This record gives sequence, structure tokens and C-alpha cells, in this order.
Amino acid sequence: MSTSQRTGILFVIVGNILFSAKAIFAKLIYPYGVDATTLMTLRLGFSFPFFAMAAIWAWWKKSDFRLSAQDWRKLSLFAFLGYYGASFLNFLGLKTVSAGLERLILFTYPTIVVVLSSLFRKIPITRQQGLALILTYGGIALVLVPGLRESAEMGWGALLILGSSIFFASYLLLVGDTIARLGSMLYTSLIMMIAGSMTFIHFTLTRSLADLEWPMEVYLLFLGLSIFSTVIPVFLISEGIRRLGASNTAIIASIGPVATIVLAFFFLHEPITAIQLAGTALVLIGVWQVSKRSDRPLADTPVRVR
Repeated sequence: MSTSQRTGILFVIVGNILFSAKAIFAKLIYPYGVDATTLMTLRLGFSFPFFAMAAIWAWWKKSDFRLSAQDWRKLSLFAFLGYYGASFLNFLGLKTVSAGLERLILFTYPTIVVVLSSLFRKIPITRQQGLALILTYGGIALVLVPGLRESAEMGWGALLILGSSIFFASYLLLVGDTIARLGSMLYTSLIMMIAGSMTFIHFTLTRSLADLEWPMEVYLLFLGLSIFSTVIPVFLISEGIRRLGASNTAIIASIGPVATIVLAFFFLHEPITAIQLAGTALVLIGVWQVSKRSDRPLADTPVRVR
């Protein structure tokens, strides 16, 4: 293994751990009375300048590069499905679902790609993939069902987060070669800026500026969410993909659900139970099986910043 590959592995691991902390930040922010729309607005508001600078730098390196009106329409659709819509459902669901379960449900997006490909592209599901689907959703049910006995709201939150994964999987099926043509840095920066603009419009239409006034400790949490769980991991994983390839990166990314469970235990005091560990193991095995041998468009998977 080369030094570049080892560095890539380190970048992917650290990036996914930082991404996993997103749910922790959200859970620490919600008790102050912040809603999902305001959370998304301030998260992207703090990170927007960094993505704008990255976009300018990446575009400057492509001296004669131009985007057509059709390109902008595609980017707007991708931003809506993969980031604005998916993130909004995700943060709504996080209000009633534990951080560990949230990351576990989000991690099912490769299996959803398999199902959607079968439904809309008529690509048959193999026996191995069928077994992977059973393992994955059986693992989620194992973790979710005991909680439903205590809180029906958890079921609604889980459905919202599953909807977030469906949005993201749908986006993956549509994105095609756009990422390769633009380059990961420029593509990700533009998508995040467009998604940020959609979020700002949403906030303007439904909230007032007074909803942005919070104590300093809340702004510090938002700063942490934006820098450590959005900007830094985006660029770490982008570089990791360049060094390792997206398929290897996707497999290493399985550290995400485990990292969230551990972080939630230390920062949110969420218990780690035997059922949770068993369900997580089933989900990881199922997703590994799909990710290792997939003829679906997972090789071009963009960085997840949800």
C-alpha cells in the first residue's frame, strides 16, 4: 500500500467520523428551540463562504470552462434532491429519532439504489443482493421496533429519515457523469451553494430574521456543525475518493454508523444496547454486500454532506 493510499484511508476515516458528528450537533442544538429550517439555514450560512471560495478556485483552474443552461438546471435538480430535500427530511426526523438510528437508516442508501434500479431501470436484483436487502432492513427493524413500543413519534421520524435516503438514492441514479465532467471539488461546491440558496429562500418565505437570534453558545454549536461536520469532511472525503476511488471509499465509510453510536454515547448519553449492536452489524453486512459487487452507479458516489 502506497503512502498516498494510506493517507487517503486516513482522510476517509476522519471525514466520516466528522460527518457522523452532525447528528450530535443537531441533538445539542434542538433543545434551545431551534427548528429544522433554521438549523439548515445557519449550517449552510456558516459554510457557504468556504464553498464559494472553493468553487472560485476550482473554476479558475478550468480556464475555458463554461456551464450551459441545461447544466444549471441539472445542478439545481441534484441540489434539491441530494442536499436540500434530503437534508430537510433528515433534520426533521432527527427531532424524534436517536442519533445512532438516524445514521443507520441513512446508511441504507446503497440498498435503496438497488431497489430503485430494479423498479425504474429493470435491472434484476440478484440472490446476493436480495439477501443483503433482508439483512439491512432486518437490522433496522431490530433496532427500531423496541423503540416504537415507547414512542410512536420515533416511527414518523424514522420514515422521514428513510425518505431522506430515498431522495439521495434517487439523486445518485440521475447524476450520471456530471461529477466527472466538472470535477469533484467544483461540483460539490456548486451543489452546496445552490442547496444553500434554496434553504435561504425557504427560510425567507417561512421565517423572520428574529429566528436567527440565539445565544452565543448556540452560534458556537452551529459553527462547529458547519466547519467540523460539513466543510472539513467534504474536502477530506473528496481527496480520499481521488486517492482510493469511490468504491473503496464507500466501504471504508461504514465506520460512520459505528462512530455515531460511540459519539452519541459520550455526548448525548444514548445507551449502547446489544440489540442496537446486532442491528448495526446486520445493516453493515448488508450494505457491504451491495457495495462490493454492484453494477449500479455507486462508483461515482459524491461526497455526502447530509
